[in-house]
Amino acid sequence: MTHLNPALERPAIPAHTPHLRSHIAAVADHLQNDSAELRQCSPEQVLYHEYMQAGAPHGPVLYAVKGEHWNGVSPRFLEFINAFRFERGDMGYSESGYGIQRHRNFMRRLIVSEHHLGQRTPAPGLEIDVGCLAMTTRMAMYDMAKVAIRHARERRPGSIPVALVPTPSWDYRGIFKDVGFEVVFLPLGPANGWLPDLAAWDAIVRATLADGTRHIAMTVTNPQHNPTGMQWPVEVTRWLLDLGAAQDGFLLLDDAYYCVHDPRVAVVNHLKALLDAFDENGGDNALVDSGMFERWVATRPFGKQFSCNTMGVAAITTSPALLRKLGRESWVNRYHTNTHNAELMCAWLATPEAADWTVETGLFYTRQKELVRTRLMERMGWPASAICTGPSTSYMLIEIPKVYQDSEGGIDRLRDELFFATGTLVSASLFNQSAPVPYVRLHLGSHPDVIEEFLRRWQAAGLHYAMPAMFGGREALARPVPAQALRRQA
Repeated sequence: MTHLNPALERPAIPAHTPHLRSHIAAVADHLQNDSAELRQCSPEQVLYHEYMQAGAPHGPVLYAVKGEHWNGVSPRFLEFINAFRFERGDMGYSESGYGIQRHRNFMRRLIVSEHHLGQRTPAPGLEIDVGCLAMTTRMAMYDMAKVAIRHARERRPGSIPVALVPTPSWDYRGIFKDVGFEVVFLPLGPANGWLPDLAAWDAIVRATLADGTRHIAMTVTNPQHNPTGMQWPVEVTRWLLDLGAAQDGFLLLDDAYYCVHDPRVAVVNHLKALLDAFDENGGDNALVDSGMFERWVATRPFGKQFSCNTMGVAAITTSPALLRKLGRESWVNRYHTNTHNAELMCAWLATPEAADWTVETGLFYTRQKELVRTRLMERMGWPASAICTGPSTSYMLIEIPKVYQDSEGGIDRLRDELFFATGTLVSASLFNQSAPVPYVRLHLGSHPDVIEEFLRRWQAAGLHYAMPAMFGGREALARPVPAQALRRQA
């Protein structure tokens, strides 16, 4: 029985909506770090600590940095998780780092179906294998990087192995530089519609190779591109594939956002295009002769698709021989855990609700991009040309105000000062390595209530494309943005 509160029969009006409250609570959980040493590993935790020490003057911290929001998981998936029953056998180590056989069988069927490979009849030696990785794809990329660096040193001793990485992009740099590659950036920008300019990229490659001391040992293609959201033409992957063949290098095909996409826009299928290239002339071609079929990996994580990054489950598609090498690296570096997550994810992917959510989330992100784009243009002075919203991914790019563009480290400075002025966190040089364009990235996975609060605070603090002066660093902590009052009296 429910009992009335004798002092007050209805609760007070809340300060925030339920979706905003859940975001605020999760941000506090993930950004608070009481260790002065440990929080130095995260610029966001350092900023958060300073902001909280100042008394959180603009209200609770809001976060839109690393593709995370902690409150946007598919509701039906969360129900599915809470009702799921595990078996005892789900709780032990896995003998293979790339999945138990029935999970691999399921992922193979999914990849063949969703990438339209069912009619493929590969020549001998050109059959794919598919692993089920029960952790972040960054670990598979590390496995691949270690295989590739060993290959480079054995085949071209004395030559500097180079990894070609697009920028802006996800942090591929962090993996390849750590393993021993020299990283060379291939820039993207508005001049070419945020698409790869292969003539410009070719000039960079030629300059890199000109003195004969280097070779291209790794290339990266990200077809539904993070952070621009633009879809790359299949010719980009073919160009990188041919470059890898000529240089005895590897190719990483990162399909993280293949199913995070406006469902009304045709999706470009680079995995199929890659395999079609190997299958030309029945598999009797120069690409196959180069050995390139043993030097490519395609990653397909599901955390982005269902807003459940903590699950860490992905399909890894490659040749059987290279999957074996990845499996060896996996054993060297770790024991294999999280089979229960793979069991749950495979079961969920087989449901109609998973297919429904894939459509719904693609439409959701499209609406979020339009909301922010319209608000920036109509209320804060942004020209349309200074905003990038492609049909894919959960991100958009926003050009920083002109006053910050002449500042050293302008994108990181805006991130910091915007936080001190509003309590909102966006992503800067983490994704925009070498800062070829003056843009920050906004993640849009949070509920519209959260994004609306971002925009309200920005406008209230005076953010404008043509703002006459910077926010003034930590001084902005002394100028609180007024709180949004709900259900106030007229």
